[in-house]
Amino acid sequence: MDARFEGKVALVTGAGSGIGLATAKRLGRDRAKVVLVGLDQGRLDAAAAQVREAGAPDAIGLVCDVSVESQVEAAVKATVERFGRLDIVVNNAGLMSFKPLEQFTGDDWNKVLGVDLLGAFYFTKQAFLNMK
Repeated sequence: MDARFEGKVALVTGAGSGIGLATAKRLGRDRAKVVLVGLDQGRLDAAAAQVREAGAPDAIGLVCDVSVESQVEAAVKATVERFGRLDIVVNNAGLMSFKPLEQFTGDDWNKVLGVDLLGAFYFTKQAFLNMK
């Protein structure tokens, strides 16, 4: 266990499973307090427990659709209210569609862009507004 992130607060999107959860666990092992963001509170609560077991001094899950700017603002506000700061944002959330191109619609593409592009933009913007 490394303590390089002791006293730091990290927020990880798409953290309910996969790469996001692995990243959250690593940050926890390195002593960061971790906020896991995703769409399913039950999955996030279970993931936060795993992050605490990995060594995080604290870890919580927040439901947030990263493609909705007001939800991103609320997630960052809740983070700062709980922990007093935000130091690290990991924009991991991603959406993929496995339809053949000829079945892909404008709505499908807008959903992908909303998560993959706008979600990262919204969290990066909030990071700049809230990080010292």
